Amino acid sequence: MTRFRGRRRTVALVVAVVLGVAVATWWLLHRSPAPAANAARSTGPSVPLAVVRAGTLAETLAATGRVGPPAGSDAKLAFPLSGVLASVAVRVGDRVAAGEELAALDAGSFRDAANTARAELAAATASAGGGNVGATSVAVARAKLASAQARLALLERGGPAALSDRIAAIGVARQTTIKLASDRSTLARAQTLYLGGVAAYKDAQLARAQVATDVTDLRTANARVAASDASYAAALDVARADVAQARSDEAAARAQGGNVLAQRQASQAKLAAAERDVSKTVLRAPSAGIVAAVLKHAGEAVDPTTPAIDLVPPFDREATLAIPVGSTSRIAVGDPVTLALRAPPRTGAGAVRAIAPSGEQGSQNSAVVIDGLPRDAIAGEAVSAIITIGHVSGLLVPLEAIVTDPQTGQTVVFVHSDSSDSPFAPHAIRVLSENATSAVVAGDLRAGDHIAAQGAYTLLAPAA
Repeated sequence: MTRFRGRRRTVALVVAVVLGVAVATWWLLHRSPAPAANAARSTGPSVPLAVVRAGTLAETLAATGRVGPPAGSDAKLAFPLSGVLASVAVRVGDRVAAGEELAALDAGSFRDAANTARAELAAATASAGGGNVGATSVAVARAKLASAQARLALLERGGPAALSDRIAAIGVARQTTIKLASDRSTLARAQTLYLGGVAAYKDAQLARAQVATDVTDLRTANARVAASDASYAAALDVARADVAQARSDEAAARAQGGNVLAQRQASQAKLAAAERDVSKTVLRAPSAGIVAAVLKHAGEAVDPTTPAIDLVPPFDREATLAIPVGSTSRIAVGDPVTLALRAPPRTGAGAVRAIAPSGEQGSQNSAVVIDGLPRDAIAGEAVSAIITIGHVSGLLVPLEAIVTDPQTGQTVVFVHSDSSDSPFAPHAIRVLSENATSAVVAGDLRAGDHIAAQGAYTLLAPAA
């Protein structure tokens, strides 16, 4: 009896296993093909998704510029003389005070010119006897005039008795002859010294003038001797001629004194100009500022048309951005700014300080001054900045999710759905505002929609 019951249990277990295998085989052969079909229908381009959300977008404007004040406020400094640059005393970024030395020329030739002018002035001063030669000549001429006038007065008062002056006239003629010989010897010596480069040309001129005066005096003396034997009327005429000649000599003496003084003054002016040139060999800052550029270096030739140093007014961690004129109306003083410098990489945050026309003629840009630069910023260094010019609220989508349909010309985003036939559908939108990463849009969208965040252009292609 027991053996019979165990056999029945074994048969039941075998039957159960056979039925299970049969059911499984039937299910595998007759299951619905829908999942495979759904999988096939859902197969398409693999793109990341983003969620449309309501929010506020910061509108920004990107720009580039340079550390320092706007163009046109700098001063490109040049030497007023031509020469060779000997040294540069500053570097880019240095702050300098008014009058501080920036660079210097080789001043050797200019110092030589000043020394030559100084020697010429000394010679002119010596030739003028310290300024007394002219005054002495005038005094002598005036004394001669007084003597001639006195002789004329004697003749006019004393009549023929005054002809007794003949003896005195003969004595004067002899003395004048001796003096003329001596002065001619002096003239020959002065000319020899001048030709030998020892004496100044003025010394020879003075000796020649003295000989000419002696000749005139001798003629006058001889005339007096001759006149003493003539009639009273002739003596009177000679006396009057003597007065006229003395007056002429006095005028000539005054003119000669003026020439000596003028020559000395010319030498003084020449020395002053040479010393000014020496001072101009040093280029100095006309006012306090910051060195923006060193345009010439030691050993290079410069002239008044070639700037050597670019100096900008002092500034406190400011930069100037070049913004297209049409965009400046969207910027306001106080707008926040983030900025970056490249070498070495540094960042900063500041605000718009001022908006002004560009200092460059014909430029289509305006100058926007911002602050917030790092303390180690150097004048002239390149800077890039992003200005936050406003905020717009609405539906936010990634900028890369927006594409333009080339067939319809519409701006669209692709919205993801659970539809098995078409998982992505284009929805027309309008872009209200955008920045570097996101956009505020309007159209057939709702907050919470899932859209293709990237690769939307692949969804525009028709299915193969």
